[in-house]
Amino acid sequence: MLTVAVLGPVDLRRDGVRLDVPAGRTTEVLIRLALDAGRPVRAERLIEDLWGGPVSPNVLQAKVSKLRRVLGDAGLVTGGTGGYTLHVEPEHVDALEVLRRTDAGALELFRGDELLPDAGEGEWLAPWRGRLAEARGRLAEAYGETLLDTGDTGALQQLVAAQPLSENLWRLFITALYRDGRQADALDAYRQVRARLADELGLDPGPALRDLERRILVQDSGLAAGNLPARSGPLIGRDGDLRRLGELLSQNRLVTVVGPAGVGKTGLAVETARGRGGWLTRLETTQNTVWQAIGETFALAEAVEPTVLDRLRNLRALLVLDNCEHLADLLGPVVERILTTAPGITVLATSQIPLGIEGETTYGLGPLPHEDAEKLFRERAARHRRLDPQEDVGRVVRRLDGLPLAIELAAARAKALPVREIARRLDDRFTLLADPNSRRPPRQRTLRAALGWSYDLLFPDDQRGLWALATFAAGAPLAAAEHVLAALDVPGPAALDVLDRLVDRSLAVAEVGTDARYRLLDSVRAYGRERLAEAGLTGTAAAAHAAWYGSMAAAADLRGPGQASALAFVRAERADIDAAVAWARANDPGLALRIVTGFGWAWVFLGAGSEAAARSRSALFDGAPAEQRVDALLFAAWFEASGGDLERAFSDVDRARRIAPLPRTDLFLAFLHSQQGQPAAALEALDAFRETATGWEAGAAALLEAWARTGLGDLGRARAACDEALRRLTPLGDAWALSHAQAILGGLAQAEHRPDDAAAHYSAAAEAAHRLGFTAAESLHLTNLGRAQPPAEALETLERAAGRADSVGDLRNVAYARARRAGALRELGRLDEAEAELSVALGYYDDPYGRYLRAALARDVPGLEAVLKNARDAGDRELEMITLAELGDGERP
Repeated sequence: MLTVAVLGPVDLRRDGVRLDVPAGRTTEVLIRLALDAGRPVRAERLIEDLWGGPVSPNVLQAKVSKLRRVLGDAGLVTGGTGGYTLHVEPEHVDALEVLRRTDAGALELFRGDELLPDAGEGEWLAPWRGRLAEARGRLAEAYGETLLDTGDTGALQQLVAAQPLSENLWRLFITALYRDGRQADALDAYRQVRARLADELGLDPGPALRDLERRILVQDSGLAAGNLPARSGPLIGRDGDLRRLGELLSQNRLVTVVGPAGVGKTGLAVETARGRGGWLTRLETTQNTVWQAIGETFALAEAVEPTVLDRLRNLRALLVLDNCEHLADLLGPVVERILTTAPGITVLATSQIPLGIEGETTYGLGPLPHEDAEKLFRERAARHRRLDPQEDVGRVVRRLDGLPLAIELAAARAKALPVREIARRLDDRFTLLADPNSRRPPRQRTLRAALGWSYDLLFPDDQRGLWALATFAAGAPLAAAEHVLAALDVPGPAALDVLDRLVDRSLAVAEVGTDARYRLLDSVRAYGRERLAEAGLTGTAAAAHAAWYGSMAAAADLRGPGQASALAFVRAERADIDAAVAWARANDPGLALRIVTGFGWAWVFLGAGSEAAARSRSALFDGAPAEQRVDALLFAAWFEASGGDLERAFSDVDRARRIAPLPRTDLFLAFLHSQQGQPAAALEALDAFRETATGWEAGAAALLEAWARTGLGDLGRARAACDEALRRLTPLGDAWALSHAQAILGGLAQAEHRPDDAAAHYSAAAEAAHRLGFTAAESLHLTNLGRAQPPAEALETLERAAGRADSVGDLRNVAYARARRAGALRELGRLDEAEAELSVALGYYDDPYGRYLRAALARDVPGLEAVLKNARDAGDRELEMITLAELGDGERP
């Protein structure tokens, strides 16, 4: 990373290491290019700016060459006689950064009084120095506003001394003196600035300063600092929100911070108001007396509309109206009157819904990012006891949605509970997240009270909408939400409006992509489920939820042109499908079995392992239709094979055959034999099946036959089988099966000693699987690609293959990729690394190829003889051939 600091003596750094730049023109070239960071600057412009007249382009080129040597990378300055570009990010050039930023912290980037001191004295510098001086003044004033809020008169005096002609800084300094009870000093400071302006500029103070003197003389109460509460602690994780909200307030007179209960709207608003003459009006207990609440903020004896407006008329301040959601209809006329009558007033409101007032700008406040949530928990918990750094705070905050209120309430429990116990008790979060000793307003002392405030403001149908969404484990597609809403007696035409209102009130989040989806924060969902249970409708909602997923399972097009969208649905709905199966297993076993078998091929294509097998078997029950029980066991067998447990997989197939000898049982049996590396056994299983197979199943059988024929060296029949598979599967549009066809073509090419063609087919298969999200298949194709590549090139491919298989729990493919990687390392002569990799592979799965490698690495001839026998017994011709080749190089017994 390149950084260029030019606001003082030039400081050029690359990856944090300072680089020495020759003084003079080389430094000036650096500065000139840095100020156009990342953009080309014409050579003629550079020459004109830096030399002030015509010089040879060679002179410029020489300086650029010297700069490139300093940088140590010619690619950081590109271009030629036409112009040059310095490749540095604008945010890494301090002069550009101070022009962009609005926070007072940017003042620290200025080093010394001179601006661009090493840039020379060319005419081109005048506009830059003017803009930078203006930025320094603007930032100093922002800093001065902060100092005014803290009452730091000494630091304000230093700012005035540094910029003695800034009337705004003098205004802040004089105001701070007055607020500090030093009226005489404040008036003396006014006389100083008046004299300075007259002597140096021949001007009188501007209207703002003259008005300030008048108000000091009459001791105007409006000069008070506002009524904001003292800070109870740092506002963690909201620096970006503070900056953006400040920018909005500089351009708009009415801004509303919108967000869910407990997200920290009040804290952000109050912190934003500091330094802006902030006045806070709390409205949570206000009903119909908004003018009175605002008047009481200013301690008015008669808090009615005329006296409030008179008080605000000449005041320059930020008025914070906190907790407005229950008064949205009443606030419109009040706020409009204030903004019309009091031009110096800016209104910052907090609400769970927009106020709907003309001219309103809304700012949506979301939960804290995880890192900031952890930091907040630790800071608040530290008020009660010192946390051990090893305590797993992340486990707690992950379940609290990043809601500051929930995090602070949980942290308060740290005085009596270890963090692990807090995490355990979050299953009953509304009992845990309560702090009766807090001095907060009542609705902020418990999470239940905070959410209950929002809930009680909802219409009855909207409350039922919250119940419906709470039924879903990970968000609801629109159609699913409407289905459950109908079961809860919300009329169909009203459903969309209900969902929209929940989003408007910050209780639900709408994710709008190809389809609409509605999601609740975990705490809101828990509250909704609690209220659903109180209404006695949990079973009704859960039944509708499960029935909807059952209908989607029945309609899923998983082996045709709709495959991609069906798989996208299954990926997105994984948690809710599991929840539907769990409910149906206990309440409607037939529905559970239909869901499991209906989505069975989806889990196959997505590379599910033993977890999916357990789900499949758990849906079985006595009395279920035989065909559905068979399908559940066959899918379980496939999943177990993918997870590496072939013994259990064969057991599942045998059990399925005993229930009903359906022909497709042989297709699954052939797949299991392929996972064993037994092509002859796979062909034997396919012989009977192919007599009756049609459609997709016939195409799948042809694919398995092509694999088996290739393994047996019968390449002509293998190609014929692959052609048949393509003929049957291409019209169906099954991308998963077609990617496997590419892989088999790769196997044929490899068997025919065409490594480039093999690599092309395997690469195409892997890319297709990746594009479609078939992670397990992608891993398999990458492993085969690694087999076709030269050993050095194969190492990276096989590492990716193992990583992709591991990500979906496909342990057999992890072992396969790791064993092949061990073989590549062996070919490269890196035997210790090969042995280490092989140990990892065999730890996942006792792979025959791995056993061969172990024997080959150890030069264990009896071990190789055993592998050879097993390969022949299994009909694994590839393993047989490589073992024979190995034995040919060693001593035979």
